[in-house]
Amino acid sequence: MKTLIAYSSTLGCTEQCASRMKGELGEDVEMIRISRRKKYDLDKYETIIIGGSIHDGLIQHSVRHFCDIYLDELLKKHIGLFVCCIDPDMDEKELIRNAFPGKLVEHALASGYFGGELNFRKMNLLQKIMTRKAARLQREPEIDFEKILLFAGQMQNLNSRSNRYHPQGLLNI
Repeated sequence: MKTLIAYSSTLGCTEQCASRMKGELGEDVEMIRISRRKKYDLDKYETIIIGGSIHDGLIQHSVRHFCDIYLDELLKKHIGLFVCCIDPDMDEKELIRNAFPGKLVEHALASGYFGGELNFRKMNLLQKIMTRKAARLQREPEIDFEKILLFAGQMQNLNSRSNRYHPQGLLNI
């Protein structure tokens, strides 16, 4: 069973989370950085995990575009969705619902919110100014690696259960 982790990362946080997840999922896992200009062959994957980061309440346009363009194909796969966001007060379920198409959210076997981090070295000047003005950050944001491990385990368990009990279709949870 081949797995694809398709992600977009602005400052590297989502890429770091995707890489950690790939390590947990084991062999037969590929990672791609989503680009709007590229075409993807999703036929060789049984499971596709899609992730991106939330900035000003929105996921990267490339992630949303990928989901919209490939929606029919994605609905035939085992799907996992995740987001990274530095605002610890955001509602995790609301972030997922707003980031991805509704049909995909309903179809997903698992979804996750992995927190985020501020990488000032990778920010441009405007991003640095906006981030410093964001007084709403009461504490330093951080990636929740425990949630990544739980998400990876959940995807593995749900995939194996789905294959065993539903060989013709996906188990919707």
